[in-house]
Amino acid sequence: MKLSTWVQYSWNLASLPKEVPKIDPRYTVESASLDDRPLLTAAINRSLSMEPAWSDDLAARTKLADELIDTAFPAGEVAFIAVKHGSRIIAASAIRDVSDQISNLPVGVCVLNEYRCRGLGTYLLYDSLRRLRDRGLKEARLVTRKGLPADRFLYPKFGSTRTLLISAPA
Repeated sequence: MKLSTWVQYSWNLASLPKEVPKIDPRYTVESASLDDRPLLTAAINRSLSMEPAWSDDLAARTKLADELIDTAFPAGEVAFIAVKHGSRIIAASAIRDVSDQISNLPVGVCVLNEYRCRGLGTYLLYDSLRRLRDRGLKEARLVTRKGLPADRFLYPKFGSTRTLLISAPA
């Protein structure tokens, strides 16, 4: 097992751009309901499992996602945002509006492979940050593995600050 390197992104939510990214109108974005839990689990776990860079940490990452969906979501500790194509969830993120968390987006932005490079990740990241701002947060944070495509191309958007973490996130 190789040693993972982690990075944390932070965004000043007051400086979030006013212009909302655009997505194809055939996709809908909505707050997930408790009835969506099986679809959320399938979409998030599939998105993570199809990303080779998560292979060493996949079990821990899917366990975190499953615990959030099964326990924290019904308890109201996190909310999920789902992007749907018809009734299928094709992208999702979880938001936690507690300011002292290491990550306010604990599973990151998850998009199924066949739907990547369509602006869905950018839109979902923006919408997640906007919702956190609207819930009163001044800053949002996210922790991810160094070198993932999202680390290189998605999370640097919207004026984020990137910090290398010395130890693995708790």
